Amino acid sequence: MPNFTKLALVLAGATTALAQGYGDNNPYSNNGGDNSNNPYTNGNNSSLSKFHLMVTAHALLATLAFSLLFPIGGIVIRLSSFPGLWWIHGVFQTLAYILYIAAFAIGVYMAQSIDKMGETHAWLGIALFVVLLFQPVLGVLHHVMFKKYSRRTVWSYGHIWLGRAAITVGMVNAGLGLRLSQETRLFAPSQGTVVAYWVVAVIIWLVYMASVVYGEMKRGRSSAKGVVDAPPRYRQADGEELRQYA
Repeated sequence: MPNFTKLALVLAGATTALAQGYGDNNPYSNNGGDNSNNPYTNGNNSSLSKFHLMVTAHALLATLAFSLLFPIGGIVIRLSSFPGLWWIHGVFQTLAYILYIAAFAIGVYMAQSIDKMGETHAWLGIALFVVLLFQPVLGVLHHVMFKKYSRRTVWSYGHIWLGRAAITVGMVNAGLGLRLSQETRLFAPSQGTVVAYWVVAVIIWLVYMASVVYGEMKRGRSSAKGVVDAPPRYRQADGEELRQYA
């Protein structure tokens, strides 16, 4: 089983635990925490159920995006080498981006509802959303310019380093979201859930960074031998190797 598939199964279990960690009811709906501006602390079961659903959806969608799909897309492009690999990379990143857009919209709505837009978690979420707006454009430019010049350009470095930073910050921000939930006592996850998230997130981040280091080392060896960066290979219609991707 490919390593990234194993990671997917591990994180799927972790995200299920995350959902369960929030529980079915909010024991803090009428006391504890600074909830003076929270419209969901009036004891209305329908409102509480709606808010609980939003909290869970926001957490799961953002976690899947930054702790699973974005890293897998980055790992695949560094460790694999076959024609059309950049399409696979693009599919993973696009799906992750769509999930994050949904998580972002839910998060903004909740933060406005409970007057938490000034929190670090909210500001980082907004910053990530803005940064990710540029990633698809930079990715296409990286692809097109590399095919043209057979080397990385400024667009390449922008896409690569913004992506690495966004994944790292996204993982950290998910942890900040769990902490904020505990501080506000709005469907607060258990401490075990928080610890489980950090353990899995750190493991996936380390695997992702290891793939980055390996990919750069492989690229360096190829460059030293006079071979254009890998992976993946671009091929002409007749099967002749055209160039390799950075």
